[in-house]
Amino acid sequence: MKLITPCPNCKKDIKIPSFWIGDRIELAKSKGAEFEVMCNSCNCPAKIHVDDVRAENDKTVPIIGVLTFLSALFLTYWLWQYGFIAYATIALPIIASASARQNQHTKIKQFNLMYYDSKRLRK
Repeated sequence: MKLITPCPNCKKDIKIPSFWIGDRIELAKSKGAEFEVMCNSCNCPAKIHVDDVRAENDKTVPIIGVLTFLSALFLTYWLWQYGFIAYATIALPIIASASARQNQHTKIKQFNLMYYDSKRLRK
């Protein structure tokens, strides 16, 4: 999950570092209800409220899919040498990718539906 917000000056997306952040409450605890970020496009500082940030997909699901596919190939080769039929290892990347995709979808939905300050006027 990546967190982005539009720049108030140039309207391009600003990415907010969010490795351990799961919802707006955690974002507000770590950065404050209003925090300042620097736009990469126009190099202007922008004061952003936590409720103006939205979550989107990132590249973790495809990375997990590729890594589990490679590990499934290795396991199939290894088990085949020892006489086992390793058809079940083909299910490993499918299950891991589906699980990661569902987890990320749930986190994004939870982040985007919950607001930090419900009485604040939104644009």
